[in-house]
Amino acid sequence: MKQLRLPRRTFLSSSLALPAAGLRAATTKPVAGVYARLGVRTFINAVGTLTTLSGTLMPPEVARAMDEASHNFVAIHELQAKVGARLSELTGVPAAFVTAGASAALCLASCAVTAGKDRAKMQQLPDLTGMRSEFIIQKAHRSSYDQAFRIVGGKFVTVETADQIRASINQKTAALVMVLSHNSEGHKVELDQMIEIAHKAKLPLILDAAAEVPPPENLSKFVKMGADLVAFSGGKNLRGPQCSGILMGRKDLVDAAYANSSPNNFLPRIAKVGKEEIIGLLTAVEICLKKDHAGERREFQAQLDRVAGKLKGVPTVKTEFIPNLDFSHSPRLSVQWDEAKLGITLDQMVKRLREGSPSIEASDMTRFRPSWKGLGIFANNLQPGEEIIIAERVKQVLSKQG
Repeated sequence: MKQLRLPRRTFLSSSLALPAAGLRAATTKPVAGVYARLGVRTFINAVGTLTTLSGTLMPPEVARAMDEASHNFVAIHELQAKVGARLSELTGVPAAFVTAGASAALCLASCAVTAGKDRAKMQQLPDLTGMRSEFIIQKAHRSSYDQAFRIVGGKFVTVETADQIRASINQKTAALVMVLSHNSEGHKVELDQMIEIAHKAKLPLILDAAAEVPPPENLSKFVKMGADLVAFSGGKNLRGPQCSGILMGRKDLVDAAYANSSPNNFLPRIAKVGKEEIIGLLTAVEICLKKDHAGERREFQAQLDRVAGKLKGVPTVKTEFIPNLDFSHSPRLSVQWDEAKLGITLDQMVKRLREGSPSIEASDMTRFRPSWKGLGIFANNLQPGEEIIIAERVKQVLSKQG
């Protein structure tokens, strides 16, 4: 299913499939000559869709659509309007358009609830003098992604309880902000209550749902719940272009966000999205809504079962599946061992996997939030057969042969 973003002619398909599942057709990867010439390392990705690890691999259909889009000129405003209408039709939301990633979508959402479509205010950003400038957010949701709001000049008001949220609302409040992420566990006020509080105060609710696909129903669920502006990433498990995203929700606010967006020449013009990414994102959404996600998830589980099976019987090794705190980042396998007896630490294991051939990226799960034990292996970016390579490499390292 997944492929590198390369010209159409480089894709070589195979009719092979994984045993039993048969849903992700095995593919022959193009030789990564473009990276080899630059001396850039390629690797097996057992971590997931991290931006720092280049996100995802796109289905061949997405890459073909982007290649096709690259051969003609179009008016970006017309393309965004038509693609936005198609996204609305597919998801049932009032309005949507394609952005240069989820952070760009959040930046544009901030513009919509501060400057709106007022040209003088749009040109004044990031100086929010005379505008609503405060964003109320729960403490558990503060992160480095706050910059998407702060770049517009916004100030965060950090709270923990529903009463604190209500008490913090004033004439300067631009919106309430909610984040759905495996990194933001532990919040005290759920989305439905956040929406209720926001709307009672006649304020919008901005939702960061960057990685909340699958399930595909989430592309419509949050807006239907009442979230006014919702941001999704295109370059995670949606399997679209890495530099793409979606902003969707209430039509007047989506229109205001787009008025601030490139190719219009206001503050967020730096977050430019091209015709290829717009078409690629739409294609990815169309594929996502048709895909058998339950079958794909069974396939992921089968891959991790094979890893666990290969490691069975290795001295002191234990494997376990981690609770599904975040559906879109599951299933997850933890591999644990007695570091003292085997003479290899978790840090050393991660380093040796990375430095081996082929290079493998896996996770130190003690650094997760919430923290867990052992070496983390995620299946959602693994290609068919790569799970066996990972298991054999881990065995080699633990037996001091790798």
